[in-house]
Amino acid sequence: MDPARVRAPELHGGGGWVNADPLALADLRGKLVLLHFWTSGCVNCMHVAEELRTLERRYADVLVVIGVHSPKFPHERSHDVVRSAVARHRIEHPVLDDPELVTWDAYGVRAWPTLVLVDATGGVALTVAGEGHGAQLAGAIDTLTAEAEAAGVLRRGPLEVTPESAGTGELAFPGKVAVDGDASRLVIADTGHDRVLVTTLGGEVLHELDGLYQPQGVRFDGPDAVLVCETAADRVWRITLSSPTHGAGDGGTRTLLTDRLKSPWDVVRWHGHVVIAEAGRHRIWAIDRDGEPQVIAGTGGENLVDGPALEALLAQPSGLIVTAEDELAFTDAEASALRVLTLPGGRVRTLVGHGLFVSGAQDGNALRATLQHPSGVARAGDGALVVADTYNGLVRVWRGEHLWTVPVEGFHEPGGVDVLPDGRLVVADTGNHRVVLVDLLADLPRAEAIDVGGAGSGDVAEPAAWVAQAVAGTLVAEVGSTLDVELAVPLDGDELDASGGSPVRVTATASDPAVLAGPTSWALDTLPARVAVPLGRGSGRVTVELRVATCAGDLCRLRRTQRAYDVILTG
Repeated sequence: MDPARVRAPELHGGGGWVNADPLALADLRGKLVLLHFWTSGCVNCMHVAEELRTLERRYADVLVVIGVHSPKFPHERSHDVVRSAVARHRIEHPVLDDPELVTWDAYGVRAWPTLVLVDATGGVALTVAGEGHGAQLAGAIDTLTAEAEAAGVLRRGPLEVTPESAGTGELAFPGKVAVDGDASRLVIADTGHDRVLVTTLGGEVLHELDGLYQPQGVRFDGPDAVLVCETAADRVWRITLSSPTHGAGDGGTRTLLTDRLKSPWDVVRWHGHVVIAEAGRHRIWAIDRDGEPQVIAGTGGENLVDGPALEALLAQPSGLIVTAEDELAFTDAEASALRVLTLPGGRVRTLVGHGLFVSGAQDGNALRATLQHPSGVARAGDGALVVADTYNGLVRVWRGEHLWTVPVEGFHEPGGVDVLPDGRLVVADTGNHRVVLVDLLADLPRAEAIDVGGAGSGDVAEPAAWVAQAVAGTLVAEVGSTLDVELAVPLDGDELDASGGSPVRVTATASDPAVLAGPTSWALDTLPARVAVPLGRGSGRVTVELRVATCAGDLCRLRRTQRAYDVILTG
């Protein structure tokens, strides 16, 4: 090891590992190791996760990328939350769950995200914080690879990892939901499946708008169009809808409104303008009548500071709604805040929120009330603001000058919310892969899952019952038969990326392991992916997931889709 380099501390985390068996730096000598210190709700960490895909594939033979999940919020200390975040962000490298920040402290990390590059002999060669360091890291990896090769210590060969299947079903991590003007349709951001669905209130799919990379904010724009934030591709679209297609793909006529914003997270019309929450750079924008986007709040700095709109500091604005007083209400996720932008004059003031590192689930007035990483906001008929309090797993209501909690449990990271004219709430229950209706007027407020695409429905009494599985068909066959599956995803102009091995991966899982016999994963080089899943005995739900690595220039993505089958084996 270069004597000028400090030896990298060993990896320790009480939460365990995701995507791999426990790893130690001592066992990785001869490889370069890139540590990514991140937390699940940090939008800048999400950007870095996308940036790392290119490095992972380009240097798969010499580099091991390891995520070190270092929680900011109490909710993020749960191992199940980390596993869910790994699936949601499509992370395929090993992740150490470090809920007590042991490894974070050992490396002296002070900011999310931070990247630490360790050389082949175990020395810390480079530490950088923030995003946008891809070229610098690539140069350092080239230098360290040559150095290790010259010293005869380089060990080549990719590390074997076992990414977990999300097993989500008809919806996968739905981020946002909105109701149309006459309350007959919903638009749902099916974020994990890279598409937007327009459905009836009963869940019948009228339009499927696919090829949208991890969409979030959605809103009806008149009777025949929707506004869509294609969050991971940094684009905002207006998409017109053709006649109902009843589940078939419907690309619509797409008009690009802007591609200049980083991680647009929600969208609404206000004073005739399209207004967008730019979570990635902590600002709010409006597209004027000439089609030009203009910043209307935020400086780009991250904090909770009120005042004149263009001097105020925001912190990952993630939800937007126009209030009864014609103000713009928004949730600032990283500051656990509910805030408003007022006109005329343009000022930002905070209704609920106390700073970047203050969160909780306390009801009460502005001095007492607390939230934890809220992502969505809607307006009720009486003017109250309904908040998707994401990391508390709650729906909250700000009425007058008081915050109270809707007495319905069972949500897991709800990300979006809207309100029907009859007062019922429509909630995108992101972590449970469901959209539900909540009736606040019932003697006991209750929630009922919407049967999107025929996936089934039920009350929210037991969280486990909320895990939806899309059923593409029912197979009754003899013991030892095979299930023939063909899957594909739209590439949207990208090319398959084979730099990290086979770009097409298929995995099969079953509710009862005995239903599957033989191989359950396949590595392929082309689309569509055709596999014969060997079946064993018994009966159960079989979910087949497709993951496809693609690149367009320097931008690499991981696309995925799923299909599930009820399998009954006889004989």
